[in-house]
Amino acid sequence: MEIKTFQEYVNYIGIYGSKTVSQMKGANDQYTKYSYDDLKRNAKLVSVYLERVKHIGKGGFASIYSENRPEWMMAYMGIVYNGVWAVPLDARLTDREVKNLVLDCGVRVMFLSKSCYENLISEPELMSHIQEFIIFDPSEDMLKNKKIKSFESILEEGRKYELKDHPVKPQDVASLIYTSGTTGKPKGVLLTHANFASQVNSIQHAVMITSEDTQLSVLPLHHTFEFSVELVVMFKGGTETYAESLKPNKMLANVAETGVTMMVGVPLLFEKIYEGIMRNIRALPFPTRQIVLLLFGVAGALTKPTDGKSGKKLMKMIRQKAHLDKVRFMISGAAPLSQKVAKGFKTLGFTLLNGYGLTESSPVVSVNRLEKKIRNETVGIPIKDVEVMISSPDIEGHGEVLVRGPNIMLGYYRNKKATDEVIDKDGWLHTGDIGKLDMLDGDQYLHITGRSKSMIVTKGGKNVYPEEIEELINNCPSVLESIVIGVPESQDSKGESIYAYIVPNYEYYDTLAGTQGFKNTEENIEKHLDKEVREVNRLLKDYQKIQGFRIRREEFQKTSTKKIKRYLFSGKDYMNL
Repeated sequence: MEIKTFQEYVNYIGIYGSKTVSQMKGANDQYTKYSYDDLKRNAKLVSVYLERVKHIGKGGFASIYSENRPEWMMAYMGIVYNGVWAVPLDARLTDREVKNLVLDCGVRVMFLSKSCYENLISEPELMSHIQEFIIFDPSEDMLKNKKIKSFESILEEGRKYELKDHPVKPQDVASLIYTSGTTGKPKGVLLTHANFASQVNSIQHAVMITSEDTQLSVLPLHHTFEFSVELVVMFKGGTETYAESLKPNKMLANVAETGVTMMVGVPLLFEKIYEGIMRNIRALPFPTRQIVLLLFGVAGALTKPTDGKSGKKLMKMIRQKAHLDKVRFMISGAAPLSQKVAKGFKTLGFTLLNGYGLTESSPVVSVNRLEKKIRNETVGIPIKDVEVMISSPDIEGHGEVLVRGPNIMLGYYRNKKATDEVIDKDGWLHTGDIGKLDMLDGDQYLHITGRSKSMIVTKGGKNVYPEEIEELINNCPSVLESIVIGVPESQDSKGESIYAYIVPNYEYYDTLAGTQGFKNTEENIEKHLDKEVREVNRLLKDYQKIQGFRIRREEFQKTSTKKIKRYLFSGKDYMNL
């Protein structure tokens, strides 16, 4: 079956009845579980409450500001059921950031968690603007405030009224999602019922999710990547385990206790998992450590000829020890995946699928497939009904990635100029990403090689994509992360040379000091990194070579999806330091 609106979606998933749709461990160390019947019923109670009690009708607004939890989805489904616009907000936004977004759209009712509410109370303009806070887990003291209601109480109130289904069209807006993009200036992306329906209808054909699958929900639900995949899991009758914490030991306990079979995350999550596993291997007693490292080396050497099957056999014990042996596959998206991590996961016997999308495309555009050749150096094959084209490709096939299909946003909220800049008259979304397409066994794979806005133009007129160079730098074990930028040769020069900011992996240098007698000083670290950069330069063309670097002692500031805020760094600033 294919759906067209969330109203159809909510009514459809009721077929799964008493089956568990979501679960989360509470303070009592027990899992609270909800069935599909609970989700459907509570969503409809939220809908009737908003309409009959708050008098919010089609085209009105209600916001969700909370960490991931089962009630998040109940609130969302209830908001959009009869055509109200949902405004999901990042739970890590500051009170001032929330205020700016809330005032921008004028939303008056917020669904939120206790901790998120406490984050807002120091912003008086916001507190006076919001008419009602509906809190999922309020304390008794909170309920003394007349503006505050518990989620349970509004469900009770909703039971007093009869819910009437109002006409909802596929092209009606479902979500207003604020995104920081690459400039740091938030835009409101308008995503329709049809946009999300297309994701459900297409992703289920790209990734074989079944009613037996349990997903660990880690990536924030306001982010369309996590949200759209969860929609598919529920559409297929699977189960969501909401991570009780982002601490690795807690997450892995949730994975083991609920039999998680699939995970969706940003590359940083998978980097942390990989680093954690390798750190645990290095901490094993001497004889065991040597045996495991030998097996890891053999698995790595056989990865290509056996297409990863060697890792599944040889490293099974390590996956079991990490409580990840039941995980069928993981999907990485929202940022570039390190090839070191991609290869490391394959060597360990994990199935990792690299994908691509952006909020403006609801978001999934392409993903690697379980049943086809997994090429994680690419972002996979475009999903069903989505077209991808490379605009004005250069001699090597690189050009801007354009996307067209039923997943493309309606536009930016109250910003026709910005909308017209990215969606052309033929319906193509200009992503701002640079990429190329190639064919393998009749399938078209998409490579993302950089961002047009971060592209560096040398004095010789050559285009350099910093992400490609960063990938090589970050593959060095002594490097935690890096940014490559174009620095003008002078104040008047338009051509740029290649320089980098590098954050050392200080844990690596600590290990080096303890095992090889390395003198762990800033001067020696800089000399070591200089040697690493020279090795990277050997792999680059002359116009791509790194001319110099600066060490940064702190990690780069990142967005909620763990993308480095590249716009904070410029070549002119580097030149003037």
